[in-house]
Amino acid sequence: MTLKALALTLALAAALGCASAGAQAGSVPPIDTFFAGMAITVKPGQQQRFVAGDNLDGYFDAFTQSYDRGAGYVMRKGTWLRTYVSYVGLQANDRTRSQESVYPWGHRVAYRNGATEELAVLSHHHALALRVSARKDASLALQPVLTDATLPGVRLPSERPERKEAAITFANGAMALVSDQPFEVEEGLLLRAAAPTRAFTVIAAFAPTAEEALQEARALMQGDPIAAEREKVYADLTRSYLATSDATYNKALNWAKAASRAFEVEEFGQGIWAGLPWFRDNWGRDTFIALPGTLLVSGKFDAAKAVLANFARYQNLVEGDRNYGRIPNRVSADTAIIYNTVDGTPWMLREAVEYIRYTGDQQFAAEMYKLAVPYFKGAMANFMDAQKLLTHDDADTWMDARIEGNLPWSARGPRAVEIQALWYTALQDGAWLARQAGDEAHAREWEDTATQVRANFLKLFWDGQAMADRLRADGSRDLKLRPNQLMLISIPNDDFVPPEVQARITKNAVSGLLYPYGIASLSQDDPYFHPRHENPSFHHKDAAYHNGTVWDWNAGFTVTALDKFGYQDLAWKLTQNLGTQILTLGTLGNMSELLDALPPLKPSGTFAQSWSVAEYARNAYQDYVGFRPDLPANTLRFAPAVPAQWKTFTALLPFGQGEDVAIDYARGQWRMTLHGSAARQVQFDYLNADKSRSRVTFELAPGKSAMFALKKGKPQLDGKPLDAQPALPSFASEIGTLRFVTPKAYRPADFPMLKGRDVLKGIIERNEFR
Repeated sequence: MTLKALALTLALAAALGCASAGAQAGSVPPIDTFFAGMAITVKPGQQQRFVAGDNLDGYFDAFTQSYDRGAGYVMRKGTWLRTYVSYVGLQANDRTRSQESVYPWGHRVAYRNGATEELAVLSHHHALALRVSARKDASLALQPVLTDATLPGVRLPSERPERKEAAITFANGAMALVSDQPFEVEEGLLLRAAAPTRAFTVIAAFAPTAEEALQEARALMQGDPIAAEREKVYADLTRSYLATSDATYNKALNWAKAASRAFEVEEFGQGIWAGLPWFRDNWGRDTFIALPGTLLVSGKFDAAKAVLANFARYQNLVEGDRNYGRIPNRVSADTAIIYNTVDGTPWMLREAVEYIRYTGDQQFAAEMYKLAVPYFKGAMANFMDAQKLLTHDDADTWMDARIEGNLPWSARGPRAVEIQALWYTALQDGAWLARQAGDEAHAREWEDTATQVRANFLKLFWDGQAMADRLRADGSRDLKLRPNQLMLISIPNDDFVPPEVQARITKNAVSGLLYPYGIASLSQDDPYFHPRHENPSFHHKDAAYHNGTVWDWNAGFTVTALDKFGYQDLAWKLTQNLGTQILTLGTLGNMSELLDALPPLKPSGTFAQSWSVAEYARNAYQDYVGFRPDLPANTLRFAPAVPAQWKTFTALLPFGQGEDVAIDYARGQWRMTLHGSAARQVQFDYLNADKSRSRVTFELAPGKSAMFALKKGKPQLDGKPLDAQPALPSFASEIGTLRFVTPKAYRPADFPMLKGRDVLKGIIERNEFR
């Protein structure tokens, strides 16, 4: 898709709108209206991928208007069912010529003969629900289509003329088929309703044995399984809620939340998959980057706690081991647990404290304190240098690709910029956890270390004009322009570097890296820049992985930085374009891992990536609405950056134990209604016309509404003036006007890395990489 096509698609989508706009304050539209607004309808002949997860260890992968594309229902125990076919009479419905609508749980196909077919993946079960319907009574049938690898091991059920269930045994498991009415089994595993009917529903359940599968399917068939799944998804997606005056954005946001929900799994205990199809494991770094957008802003606090507790049980507690105190890089069924990540544990500590701030669950602080003590002991003994910075190997950050598992494609050791921000934040969070546990000695030690990290970092990384992406082993600054420096703004709890430095970082990174469709992992002006991820005529795809390729999740911390300094309207343009990608590009309702750096826009990497959609959802609640509660301080913090195009919005923001605050916003006026049992203090940092921020505080009483507004730039609560204090000066003169980077044309001769075969690999292997 070209930039022009992307813009046209966005404009068309906005013009069409969706039903979720215009909801009343704090209210959520009814279930039918909500999902009518979410439906992604694909016209006949346009094959596009969609996925739906079972929240255990499986997912259904298919393409619209297709029977032969997509992997089918993929589970760890096996892939047995590829797709299905529906029949009215003796005629098979032709999905390839019909209109199809995709939903978070599956799809619905409408046929010209008035028939419809539906598939729903039933969350927290190894089961699918299949249904065919007609306008009037007819002979209806459903035919599960098994995978080619499954067929040789199939043992068909014994012959009986009519039944409501059947079990099929494979070489390594079983599938049960249970219907809402008697059926006959015809050749090719075609299940035909025994009598004419308007709807015919079949549950396909999978288990190690036939009896287990039958028990599962019978239980699911007690009610309407598809309706039950819709209600379950609706409850999850509307626990938190945001509907703006931009209907297309609302639709993309709801899909980002739905896609994030699909990555919630239970295979190794509660976890979050990193991506499909290759990263179906619990990765430490990925899990905790995705956690706030997946579980915190959506109000799934019990699940967030379970994910944190689950990873804690895998902590390396082997005294003397170099990785002592770390949580795993990856928890997988297929490989040994490995700990080769420098940032997994700092990300986890950050999100543990963020969870406590959202919920007030200070008892959990004691559990995380137990994790912090060995972590800091190991990190300080094995990885902290004389300047108190955290060191690491070249490929132990998120930019971790290696040449055949050895030399790094994009070396960032031994001190990467965002690792120091994470280390500083971890030390602060550790000190807070220690104080909750009454351990003043460790609290002071970790605080003192954090203070030294901050002072030494600025001297070593910042030259007054540019921020280094890393310090090389010889102490020299690596000034490659990469987006990692923006995490100095989004990660810390406070100002790790002074605001004036943050402002300059924002200007430098955005001006050199931000395209309308995402932020590049390396400047297009850098000699190591690779314009395309998969370009086999010139290089292995991992050469480009972190050397130009756009990573969708990086847009998240970019929006955070822009919003902090009052550049939310540029951030909003990026968000709109990302929303169009969610709704139209690649996997419908999801986001890929990567995009090529230069147009035409081509998704690559995993076809669905957790942290990509999670960051899109997080930006909505934490950056545009600006909600970040701090219940240990009994404070609801807001630092909003509302785009000018948002004329109105309504929001439901969960926190605590069953509490929430409802927002009704219209042209600068915020009506807030607190639902809970206790009064809460609000700290509200609002943007002024000059892009500075001012702070007011006021109290919300439970069950009552209050109106915060700016009248001629002066803050008021319910019409009464509020005292305001400066919160952040304006840096508009230093940052200036920000614009998207214009992507270069793709001409191989213009890029040094495309002037031969494996150019970067040769540079690295000759030890010439700088």
